[in-house]
This record gives sequence, structure tokens and C-alpha cells, in this order.
Amino acid sequence: MNLEVINHLIDNEHYIMEKAADCGLDGSISLIVAQILRDNNGELSSIKGKQIYHYENVIRPLLEEVVCEGPIGFVEDEDGNYESSCINGGIVDDESLYQAYLEEDFKCQTCRYDAEKMH
Repeated sequence: MNLEVINHLIDNEHYIMEKAADCGLDGSISLIVAQILRDNNGELSSIKGKQIYHYENVIRPLLEEVVCEGPIGFVEDEDGNYESSCINGGIVDDESLYQAYLEEDFKCQTCRYDAEKMH
């Protein structure tokens, strides 16, 4: 678990609050779960019961399922839906995640490199 990202999410709690609201959950509880994980070095055994539900639905997606925008951002498909232009799996890798949150530029390493080459 990326503790640097957990700290950033706690310091910038709007990410947690928005994700919790999207899931119909109380963001303050999700924030407490993030704090428990931080205080216990990311040890999942430190959370119990309903806290696990908050982790699975709010915290984990912010740590492991962050969509990569791709080197040129989201592109519209023939049905009018927007999809990532990522060619590397569509998820921001753990090594790039902290930087992605800091810059609010959600790209994996490959797409970040490709985007820099294009400019």
C-alpha cells in the first residue's frame, strides 16, 4: 500500500469525500479508515467489519484503480463515450500515482513519457 498516497489523500480529503459520496457512503468514516491504515503502515488487518467495506469501495479504488487518462487524454468513441487513450492497461501504476495526485495529471509512466515526447 502506497502510504505516501494515503497521506496525500488524507491531506486532500476531497478525493475520499467525493468517492464516498459516489458510493453512497459517509466520507467521514472512509477518512477515518484511511487514517487507521496510515497509522498502521497500511496493514489491512488493522481494519474490521464495515471499515473493510469502506476500504474496498472508497480507499482501494483511489490507490489501485485510478484510470490513466492516456497521453492525449480521454477520446470520444463512435458511440459518444469517452475512453482513455492509454495504451498500457488503463490504470495509473503505483510508482506514478503520487505524482499524478500532486499534479492532478493522471497518467501511467508510459503515457506520461509519451505525452512529454509529444510536447
